[in-house]
Amino acid sequence: MGQPASYITAIAIAGLAALGVAWAVTSEAPAGQAGLVEDGAFVFKAAPAGSDTALRDCVVCHSVEAGGPARVAPNLYGIVGAPKARAGWYAYSPALRKLGGDWSEADLDKFLTSPSSYAPGTSKTIVGYADAKTRADIIAALKAAR
Repeated sequence: MGQPASYITAIAIAGLAALGVAWAVTSEAPAGQAGLVEDGAFVFKAAPAGSDTALRDCVVCHSVEAGGPARVAPNLYGIVGAPKARAGWYAYSPALRKLGGDWSEADLDKFLTSPSSYAPGTSKTIVGYADAKTRADIIAALKAAR
């Protein structure tokens, strides 16, 4: 028999906190802030309005708002057109650091398709998104986050 939902929720909260993920326990998004509500409890306060679905995977590790909270990965606010490996505090892989240049929409599309193909040796943990529309939606949401 499985554990009760409250026990599983408590473990999930502890895990998120250990990873440094910013979250709030609430049944709705705070006034004036967009976010994701999952199971009526967790609001990830990083997604710009209208991008909840597109950035659902991103906001677990990244903030996407100006001055967003520190998380386990760099803030993606204004990333389209920004320098690659721009956050001085983050330990980017040498593979990503040596790419240089700015994040264009085309570069982001390639990276989101397969981070390990785009930057062999990258430490990015996602496998990638095969669906072109999903990638386009993520990029559009990231462009809106400026």
